[in-house]
Amino acid sequence: MILATTVWAQSETGGFGAGVTPQPPAPAAPAAPAPDVMMGQGVPSVADLFMTSPVINIALLALSVIAVLIFAFLFMSLCGPGFIPARFIDEVTKLVIGRRWEQAQTLCRGKSSVFSADIIQRCVENCDKEPGVLMSIVETEGRRRADVIWNRIGYLSEIASIAPLLGLLGTVLGMIEVFFNLVTRTAGEKAAALSSGIAQAMATTMFGLIVAILASVLYVIIRGRASAILGDTEKVCHTLIDHIHRAAQEGKAARA
Repeated sequence: MILATTVWAQSETGGFGAGVTPQPPAPAAPAAPAPDVMMGQGVPSVADLFMTSPVINIALLALSVIAVLIFAFLFMSLCGPGFIPARFIDEVTKLVIGRRWEQAQTLCRGKSSVFSADIIQRCVENCDKEPGVLMSIVETEGRRRADVIWNRIGYLSEIASIAPLLGLLGTVLGMIEVFFNLVTRTAGEKAAALSSGIAQAMATTMFGLIVAILASVLYVIIRGRASAILGDTEKVCHTLIDHIHRAAQEGKAARA
């Protein structure tokens, strides 16, 4: 009976916690900041990455512009009108067949900007020589003039080799700067600063690889174009050698 009264008395007065003022809940601990907030910024833009090492990146930008300009110049110059213009070849072929050697030489001198003009002129000047001599002239003169073109094309290959090295240099310089700046930071800031600094330092390597890939693609395209046009020019010169030799033999037979 005493037990029951005690239980009911506790229930009527609000239970074991009656008379105690409720306390407000304790405030939750602040969440740890996200990695981007710790670094002070989100994913950097291209402009931000470019400004991490402006000197190296400006040099890489200049190399990319030079590569595009070289490609545009070579692409426009490596075409038929500059090597074997159809009208010029037809005219010089008619003059050779007609054994008008002086006129053929004069025509070739007037087309000094044409790649094959000097080669044909040398062959016409030596029209009385054997075919082997004329072939040697074509190979020697053609190789001499083609070397100029291949040297210009080689600039694209050099840019493709230099750009990654510049990017790597920028990365090394950025890493050195990052590690020296860690000395003045607290232990909690070092991890975020290190990850942010490494990401920024790697930007120059990224830009260097982009420039190298661009220059390599342009080099492959222009090399194929140069090989095709030089091959066509060589075929035309060989055909003209046959006409020169045949016309020279006919001239000798007529004189005999």
